[in-house]
Amino acid sequence: MGGKTLLDLPEVAVASMNATHAEEMEIIERLLAALAADDAPAVQEAAEDFARHVEEHFSREERLMEQHGFPPYPIHKGEHDYMRAEVAAVCAVVDMAEGRAKLKAFLEQEFLPWLVNHVSTMDMATAHFLAMHGVE
Repeated sequence: MGGKTLLDLPEVAVASMNATHAEEMEIIERLLAALAADDAPAVQEAAEDFARHVEEHFSREERLMEQHGFPPYPIHKGEHDYMRAEVAAVCAVVDMAEGRAKLKAFLEQEFLPWLVNHVSTMDMATAHFLAMHGVE
């Protein structure tokens, strides 16, 4: 998992969250490379990996927040739910050139800026709380 990514996300206090964020960035980089090459089968595969990873990422954080009684859980989950729906919608139409263009714009203009903000705010606070409860 070494190397420079598109974005260097802020590190949070929980190592497993940082690992999940790094994995997600690798998938996004693979997806953007496939989009740039206009390789429809590779885009399809990477989009499926991306949507699956986003779901696993968000679900894991939500389980941890629930298990440890994180007070702003509903707010954090609300951000996840919004982005889950966006990711699912945009990844569902990559079989068409128009859908692939929409996915590229979504990643660059919406998802990546959202992720930086989300990690810098919601995840930072969540990780601090979880680390105080022994989560690594």
